[in-house]
Amino acid sequence: MRIIIALSIIGGGILAGVPILIIYSRRRRADKLRRRGIKSYNRSRRPAATQVSQ
Repeated sequence: MRIIIALSIIGGGILAGVPILIIYSRRRRADKLRRRGIKSYNRSRRPAATQVSQ
């Protein structure tokens, strides 16, 4: 019974921690890009559309 409780506590911590780490890493990446002078970046995995110059 103790093992089941211990594993459930560890599993709950992992389930709560992974999304928090993902959000933190995205914010950190955006901050690093902003410091380099890039104001925004494409958050999706798709390649950015090319802009047509006029």
